[in-house]
Amino acid sequence: MRKLLTVLMIMILFPALAACGSSDADTVTEWTVRQMAESIWNSQESSEKMTLILPEDELYETYLTDSYGLDTEEIADGAILAAGGTLAREIAVLCLTEETSAEEAADTLRTYLENRTGAFTGYFPEEAALLANAEVDTRGSYIALMVCEDMTAAEESFERCFTEEAPEEPERQPEQTAEEASAAESSAKPSGEALTEESSEEEIRIQPTEESQTATDTMTASEAIEPQSSEEPEESIPTTQPEETVTDSKPEETAQASEAAEQDEELPEETSWSYQEARLLEAWNLGDWSGLAPEDQAILDVCAEVIETVATEDLSDYEKELAVHDWMIARGDYDSDTLSQFPGFTEDPNNDNPYGFLINGRGICLGYATTFQLFMDLLGIECITVEGTAYNGTSDHAWNQIRLDGEWYCVDVTWDDPVTSGRVSEQTAHRYFNVTSDFMRETSHQWNEAEVPEADGTAYAWR
Repeated sequence: MRKLLTVLMIMILFPALAACGSSDADTVTEWTVRQMAESIWNSQESSEKMTLILPEDELYETYLTDSYGLDTEEIADGAILAAGGTLAREIAVLCLTEETSAEEAADTLRTYLENRTGAFTGYFPEEAALLANAEVDTRGSYIALMVCEDMTAAEESFERCFTEEAPEEPERQPEQTAEEASAAESSAKPSGEALTEESSEEEIRIQPTEESQTATDTMTASEAIEPQSSEEPEESIPTTQPEETVTDSKPEETAQASEAAEQDEELPEETSWSYQEARLLEAWNLGDWSGLAPEDQAILDVCAEVIETVATEDLSDYEKELAVHDWMIARGDYDSDTLSQFPGFTEDPNNDNPYGFLINGRGICLGYATTFQLFMDLLGIECITVEGTAYNGTSDHAWNQIRLDGEWYCVDVTWDDPVTSGRVSEQTAHRYFNVTSDFMRETSHQWNEAEVPEADGTAYAWR
């Protein structure tokens, strides 16, 4: 009986010990995982709005499995604070079950951070730097994943959770619906700005990230999947069908109508449009694209305007290439929805081809590369698209190689168009313009070198 009472007293005094399987005295805490996560975030000076994700939220299990790669059966409790979208800031405190190895789970989270860093590298340099400096700390059965500016303050805050008295549990903050979250992220999406004669010769203005948004209270994610409607429900529609009316249709007319209906059902569905460069080049060379699909015509209309006004006939091939490169940087934006780990944000279905970039103004690396490729082909400049990887193979990536006066050069328009909170210099905007293969190797680009010519030209490098 005494032993039973002793065990019960320990479970009452140290609930975390029973829940998370901690056995060492210095790893026992009265803090909840939510209190830990919020304490770590409060140690930062950032005013970013963070979404609080708890076990009762539908997004919680998805985040653990799809994002972190963890088994939910191995997690006794957890709390996640995430900025979402193209902001990498994130705090997660997880309490493991007794059977789970903290170091194995920590290694899984470090792999997540490496992959996340690769996803941001080249596109969002400031966020990639935060991820590269992130930490995963363990204390007994507790793991803290911390992606924030002041790592020293974050780590000290995590340690205090095991040495100081726990604060009172706060009430949950008002929740944000999926529509509100989607509207907030959409309003913060970068928008391209065309280069004009008034643009600075020293700098190219580019789009701000969501860092420019002001933020207030922490919000939760319990309604992020299935928001409740504030509108009154519509009256239910009776399921009873009305009685059939008698018509004067003749039997043969009815049979013909039925046969026509059957034929309509058998007609194949209209095939959706897909990008094929050869089709556009053929129409361009014929000088007539009136028979093309509307999407193809829209692409060629934009290309024709750029070639007539920006990459004009009087320019050299190098000057045309540079003009197209700079126009693209001013024209389009990286499709940031590809980086969002929250529901309700859909990436552009054509972000990997010129339609998404030229018409919708959004593209991923392949969208940038295929658009540049199309322009060079229309201009008669030899060019290829290289599909490889970046950041130690953690992220798919694509760029181009161009041939000028018999020598090959590499061009990465996407990484020349990074998203930052301010301006980038002309040097940064042309860092990957007409560079060598050796330079690409040194800057986290990998590809099948046996299938791609070596780029060693220097005469037309940007200066």
